[in-house]
Amino acid sequence: MFIAELGVSLNCTGSCGNHGLEIRFPFWIKDRQPEQCGYSGFDLSCNEMGDIVLELPAAVKLYIDKIDYKNQVIYASDPQGCLRSHHSDFNSSVFHIQFKMSKDNFTIFNCSLNNATSRPKIPCLSTPHYDVLAVDSEQSIDDNELLSCTKMYDLPVQRDIRLSWSNPKCGYCEETGKQCRLRINSSSELETECYGLPRLKKGARKRNLTIGVTTGSIFFGVLVIAVYQIYSFRKSEEEYQAKG
Repeated sequence: MFIAELGVSLNCTGSCGNHGLEIRFPFWIKDRQPEQCGYSGFDLSCNEMGDIVLELPAAVKLYIDKIDYKNQVIYASDPQGCLRSHHSDFNSSVFHIQFKMSKDNFTIFNCSLNNATSRPKIPCLSTPHYDVLAVDSEQSIDDNELLSCTKMYDLPVQRDIRLSWSNPKCGYCEETGKQCRLRINSSSELETECYGLPRLKKGARKRNLTIGVTTGSIFFGVLVIAVYQIYSFRKSEEEYQAKG
């Protein structure tokens, strides 16, 4: 109960940089927000470029492009190319991962540590004994650059990476325009509840604003006419009494 009440009293909505993607329950930002703001296993981080990073088992880091809170789906990218090689290690993850393969391929090379190539390394596949490089299969390769390397395999590039979650169940809250949080006064630390006034959709907000402006204009017009009528009546009365 204390954890839930603490989460309510905190500002648990944040973002990384200027990307404009709102991060809220069940997610929370490590090193910026207390863990009471989120749900277990839903911690995110921000890198120096302002990207939102989700770290999965086996040290795989995905960049978050979009979070669909209503349907409980994350849309992500895999800049390090580690997802497919470690996909079998995610049984313990709180997310169900789906992705498609594009027609583009990378060739994976095993290179000795003294290799002087400037090509980017894949940290999640490299070891203290050798580096692993990913080279676009469509590009020409300088043989001198990869003299100390051995080709391992071709790896298709993942696209349309989606991660869905079933718990906590916050989709209903989003459907009704409310927000989700840990339940207060709950016997379980992981129960959730909806709270807050329903958020208006963009179209509804615009429509209500239009109605408000129109109604306000009409009311102001009626008020001006009424004031003018009263002023004219009193002025006529004063002129009549003055003549009398």
